[in-house]
Amino acid sequence: MTPPAKSARLYQTVAEKITRAVAAGDYKVGDRLPGERELAQLYEVSRPTVREAIIALEIDGLVEVRIGSGVYVLSAVPRGKTVPRDIGAFELTEARLLIEGESAALAATQVTDAELAELEALIAEMARGNARGDGSGEIADRKFHELIAAITRNGAMAASVEQLWTIRNRSPQCVRTFEKSRGKGYQPVLDEHQAIVEALRSRSAANSRAAMRAHLGRVLDYLLDATEVEAIEEARAQVAAQRSRFSGRSGL
Repeated sequence: MTPPAKSARLYQTVAEKITRAVAAGDYKVGDRLPGERELAQLYEVSRPTVREAIIALEIDGLVEVRIGSGVYVLSAVPRGKTVPRDIGAFELTEARLLIEGESAALAATQVTDAELAELEALIAEMARGNARGDGSGEIADRKFHELIAAITRNGAMAASVEQLWTIRNRSPQCVRTFEKSRGKGYQPVLDEHQAIVEALRSRSAANSRAAMRAHLGRVLDYLLDATEVEAIEEARAQVAAQRSRFSGRSGL
Protein backbone atom coordinates (compact mmCIF):
# COMPACT_ATOMS: atom_id res chain seq x y z
CA MET A 1 0.00 0.00 0.00
CA THR A 2 1.58 3.27 -1.12
CA PRO A 3 1.71 6.25 1.27
CA PRO A 4 -1.56 8.17 1.20
CA ALA A 5 -1.73 11.57 -0.46
CA LYS A 6 -2.62 14.61 1.61
CA SER A 7 -6.18 14.25 0.39
CA ALA A 8 -6.36 10.59 1.45
CA ARG A 9 -9.38 9.58 3.43
CA LEU A 10 -8.94 8.96 7.13
CA TYR A 11 -9.42 5.20 6.95
CA GLN A 12 -6.69 5.02 4.30
CA THR A 13 -4.30 6.84 6.61
CA VAL A 14 -5.06 4.32 9.36
CA ALA A 15 -4.64 1.40 6.94
CA GLU A 16 -1.26 2.77 5.88
CA LYS A 17 -0.12 3.12 9.50
CA ILE A 18 -1.07 -0.49 10.22
CA THR A 19 0.68 -1.59 7.02
CA ARG A 20 3.86 0.19 8.12
CA ALA A 21 3.60 -1.40 11.58
CA VAL A 22 3.36 -4.84 9.97
CA ALA A 23 6.31 -4.10 7.65
CA ALA A 24 8.33 -2.94 10.66
CA GLY A 25 7.66 -6.22 12.43
CA ASP A 26 5.44 -4.76 15.16
CA TYR A 27 2.88 -7.34 14.07
CA LYS A 28 4.16 -10.53 12.44
CA VAL A 29 2.35 -12.89 10.08
CA GLY A 30 -0.07 -14.90 12.18
CA ASP A 31 -0.30 -12.27 14.92
CA ARG A 32 -3.66 -10.95 16.03
CA LEU A 33 -4.01 -7.18 15.72
CA PRO A 34 -5.17 -5.18 18.74
CA GLY A 35 -8.94 -4.93 19.16
CA GLU A 36 -11.03 -2.34 17.37
CA ARG A 37 -11.40 -0.12 20.43
CA GLU A 38 -7.66 -0.17 21.09
CA LEU A 39 -6.83 0.70 17.47
CA ALA A 40 -9.36 3.54 17.55
CA GLN A 41 -7.71 4.97 20.64
CA LEU A 42 -4.21 4.42 19.27
CA TYR A 43 -4.90 6.27 16.01
CA GLU A 44 -7.42 8.71 17.52
CA VAL A 45 -10.21 7.83 15.08
CA SER A 46 -13.72 6.41 15.31
CA ARG A 47 -14.40 2.69 15.38
CA PRO A 48 -16.16 2.81 11.96
CA THR A 49 -12.95 4.34 10.54
CA VAL A 50 -10.98 1.41 11.96
CA ARG A 51 -13.44 -1.02 10.38
CA GLU A 52 -13.04 0.59 6.96
CA ALA A 53 -9.25 0.47 7.37
CA ILE A 54 -9.43 -3.26 8.17
CA ILE A 55 -11.60 -3.86 5.09
CA ALA A 56 -9.01 -2.03 2.94
CA LEU A 57 -6.29 -4.28 4.40
CA GLU A 58 -8.46 -7.34 3.69
CA ILE A 59 -8.78 -6.30 0.05
CA ASP A 60 -4.99 -5.90 -0.13
CA GLY A 61 -4.59 -9.43 1.29
CA LEU A 62 -2.70 -8.21 4.36
CA VAL A 63 -5.15 -9.34 7.05
CA GLU A 64 -7.94 -11.82 7.64
CA VAL A 65 -11.00 -11.17 9.81
CA ARG A 66 -12.00 -14.23 11.80
CA ILE A 67 -15.42 -13.61 13.29
CA GLY A 68 -15.42 -14.34 16.98
CA SER A 69 -11.65 -14.32 17.12
CA GLY A 70 -10.23 -11.09 15.69
CA VAL A 71 -8.11 -9.71 12.86
CA TYR A 72 -4.94 -11.62 11.95
CA VAL A 73 -1.95 -10.66 9.80
CA LEU A 74 -1.77 -12.78 6.63
CA SER A 75 1.12 -11.10 4.87
CA ALA A 76 3.59 -8.26 5.27
CA VAL A 77 3.35 -7.50 1.54
CA PRO A 78 0.16 -6.42 -0.31
CA ARG A 79 -1.26 -8.99 -2.73
CA GLY A 80 -0.56 -7.79 -6.30
CA LYS A 81 -1.39 -4.18 -7.00
CA THR A 82 -2.69 -2.16 -4.10
CA VAL A 83 -6.28 -0.99 -4.11
CA PRO A 84 -6.59 2.58 -5.47
CA ARG A 85 -7.90 5.41 -3.35
CA ASP A 86 -11.47 4.44 -2.65
CA ILE A 87 -14.71 5.49 -0.97
CA GLY A 88 -15.86 3.44 2.00
CA ALA A 89 -19.40 2.26 2.65
CA PHE A 90 -19.86 4.36 5.79
CA GLU A 91 -18.71 7.53 4.03
CA LEU A 92 -20.90 6.76 1.02
CA THR A 93 -24.02 6.00 3.08
CA GLU A 94 -23.55 9.19 5.07
CA ALA A 95 -23.51 11.13 1.79
CA ARG A 96 -26.59 9.24 0.62
CA LEU A 97 -28.39 10.11 3.84
CA LEU A 98 -27.78 13.82 3.25
CA ILE A 99 -28.40 13.91 -0.51
CA GLU A 100 -31.24 11.41 -0.76
CA GLY A 101 -32.96 12.97 2.23
CA GLU A 102 -33.25 16.20 0.24
CA SER A 103 -34.14 14.23 -2.88
CA ALA A 104 -37.13 12.73 -1.07
CA ALA A 105 -38.14 16.12 0.31
CA LEU A 106 -38.17 17.65 -3.19
CA ALA A 107 -39.88 14.59 -4.71
CA ALA A 108 -42.74 14.95 -2.22
CA THR A 109 -43.70 18.24 -3.87
CA GLN A 110 -43.69 16.72 -7.38
CA VAL A 111 -44.80 13.09 -7.10
CA THR A 112 -47.84 11.85 -9.02
CA ASP A 113 -50.18 8.98 -8.20
CA ALA A 114 -48.75 7.04 -11.15
CA GLU A 115 -45.23 7.42 -9.77
CA LEU A 116 -46.38 6.28 -6.34
CA ALA A 117 -47.74 3.16 -8.02
CA GLU A 118 -44.34 2.62 -9.68
CA LEU A 119 -42.65 2.85 -6.30
CA GLU A 120 -45.12 0.34 -4.84
CA ALA A 121 -44.35 -2.02 -7.73
CA LEU A 122 -40.63 -1.76 -6.98
CA ILE A 123 -41.25 -2.68 -3.34
CA ALA A 124 -43.11 -5.78 -4.55
CA GLU A 125 -40.12 -6.51 -6.81
CA MET A 126 -37.80 -6.17 -3.79
CA ALA A 127 -39.96 -8.65 -1.86
CA ARG A 128 -39.74 -11.22 -4.66
CA GLY A 129 -35.99 -10.68 -4.99
CA ASN A 130 -35.48 -11.05 -1.24
CA ALA A 131 -37.42 -14.32 -1.29
CA ARG A 132 -35.29 -15.67 -4.16
CA GLY A 133 -32.06 -14.49 -2.57
CA ASP A 134 -30.53 -13.88 -5.98
CA GLY A 135 -29.60 -10.21 -5.55
CA SER A 136 -32.49 -8.91 -7.64
CA GLY A 137 -33.94 -7.26 -4.53
CA GLU A 138 -30.93 -4.96 -4.47
CA ILE A 139 -31.45 -4.08 -8.15
CA ALA A 140 -35.04 -3.09 -7.34
CA ASP A 141 -33.72 -1.14 -4.34
CA ARG A 142 -31.48 0.94 -6.62
CA LYS A 143 -34.36 1.55 -9.06
CA PHE A 144 -36.53 2.70 -6.13
CA HIS A 145 -34.04 5.32 -4.95
CA GLU A 146 -33.18 6.49 -8.46
CA LEU A 147 -36.87 6.85 -9.30
CA ILE A 148 -37.38 9.11 -6.29
CA ALA A 149 -34.47 11.25 -7.51
CA ALA A 150 -36.01 11.38 -10.99
CA ILE A 151 -39.33 12.47 -9.51
CA THR A 152 -37.64 15.65 -8.26
CA ARG A 153 -37.57 16.85 -11.93
CA ASN A 154 -34.03 18.04 -11.14
CA GLY A 155 -31.42 16.53 -13.45
CA ALA A 156 -28.50 17.36 -11.17
CA MET A 157 -30.20 15.64 -8.23
CA ALA A 158 -31.01 12.57 -10.32
CA ALA A 159 -27.41 12.40 -11.63
CA SER A 160 -26.01 12.75 -8.10
CA VAL A 161 -28.07 9.86 -6.73
CA GLU A 162 -27.23 7.69 -9.74
CA GLN A 163 -23.52 8.37 -9.23
CA LEU A 164 -23.73 7.45 -5.53
CA TRP A 165 -25.25 4.10 -6.46
CA THR A 166 -22.61 3.55 -9.15
CA ILE A 167 -19.90 4.10 -6.55
CA ARG A 168 -21.68 1.73 -4.16
CA ASN A 169 -21.61 -1.07 -6.72
CA ARG A 170 -18.11 -0.45 -8.15
CA SER A 171 -15.97 0.65 -5.23
CA PRO A 172 -14.00 -2.37 -3.94
CA GLN A 173 -14.27 -0.96 -0.42
CA CYS A 174 -18.05 -0.61 -0.64
CA VAL A 175 -18.55 -3.94 -2.39
CA ARG A 176 -16.60 -5.77 0.33
CA THR A 177 -18.54 -4.07 3.14
CA PHE A 178 -21.93 -4.78 1.58
CA GLU A 179 -20.85 -8.39 1.03
CA LYS A 180 -20.35 -8.60 4.78
CA SER A 181 -23.80 -7.11 5.29
CA ARG A 182 -25.42 -9.65 2.96
CA GLY A 183 -23.45 -12.38 4.70
CA LYS A 184 -25.24 -11.47 7.91
CA GLY A 185 -28.58 -11.76 6.16
CA TYR A 186 -29.35 -8.09 5.55
CA GLN A 187 -31.56 -7.38 2.54
CA PRO A 188 -33.58 -4.34 1.45
CA VAL A 189 -36.09 -3.79 4.27
CA LEU A 190 -39.59 -3.55 2.82
CA ASP A 191 -41.19 -1.71 5.75
CA GLU A 192 -38.61 1.07 5.57
CA HIS A 193 -39.23 1.59 1.86
CA GLN A 194 -42.98 1.47 2.39
CA ALA A 195 -42.64 4.20 5.02
CA ILE A 196 -40.89 6.38 2.43
CA VAL A 197 -43.74 5.83 -0.05
CA GLU A 198 -46.35 6.74 2.55
CA ALA A 199 -44.44 9.91 3.41
CA LEU A 200 -44.31 10.83 -0.29
CA ARG A 201 -48.02 10.07 -0.58
CA SER A 202 -48.66 12.65 2.13
CA ARG A 203 -46.86 15.22 -0.08
CA SER A 204 -45.00 16.36 3.02
CA ALA A 205 -41.40 17.34 2.33
CA ALA A 206 -40.51 17.14 6.03
CA ASN A 207 -42.02 13.67 6.46
CA SER A 208 -40.39 12.38 3.29
CA ARG A 209 -36.98 13.72 4.29
CA ALA A 210 -37.34 12.14 7.73
CA ALA A 211 -38.43 8.77 6.31
CA MET A 212 -35.49 8.62 3.90
CA ARG A 213 -32.99 9.72 6.53
CA ALA A 214 -34.38 7.17 9.00
CA HIS A 215 -34.01 4.41 6.40
CA LEU A 216 -30.43 5.29 5.51
CA GLY A 217 -29.57 5.79 9.17
CA ARG A 218 -30.63 2.19 9.72
CA VAL A 219 -28.52 1.11 6.74
CA LEU A 220 -25.55 2.57 8.63
CA ASP A 221 -26.60 0.52 11.68
CA TYR A 222 -26.75 -2.65 9.55
CA LEU A 223 -23.26 -1.96 8.20
CA LEU A 224 -21.91 -1.37 11.71
CA ASP A 225 -23.41 -4.65 12.86
CA ALA A 226 -22.13 -6.54 9.83
CA THR A 227 -18.55 -5.35 10.39
CA GLU A 228 -18.58 -5.85 14.16
CA VAL A 229 -15.78 -8.06 15.43
CA GLU A 230 -14.95 -6.78 18.88
CA ALA A 231 -18.43 -7.15 20.36
CA ILE A 232 -18.26 -10.89 19.69
CA GLU A 233 -14.75 -11.02 21.12
CA GLU A 234 -15.89 -9.28 24.29
CA ALA A 235 -18.87 -11.59 24.67
CA ARG A 236 -16.62 -14.62 24.35
CA ALA A 237 -14.21 -13.17 26.89
CA GLN A 238 -17.07 -12.71 29.35
CA VAL A 239 -18.19 -16.31 28.85
CA ALA A 240 -14.61 -17.53 29.36
CA ALA A 241 -14.31 -15.48 32.53
CA GLN A 242 -17.54 -16.95 33.87
CA ARG A 243 -16.39 -20.49 33.08
CA SER A 244 -13.10 -19.85 34.87
CA ARG A 245 -14.88 -18.46 37.92
CA PHE A 246 -17.27 -21.37 38.18
CA SER A 247 -14.60 -24.00 37.47
CA GLY A 248 -12.69 -22.65 40.47
CA ARG A 249 -15.58 -23.66 42.69
CA SER A 250 -15.86 -27.19 41.31
CA GLY A 251 -14.32 -28.73 44.40
CA LEU A 252 -16.84 -27.24 46.80
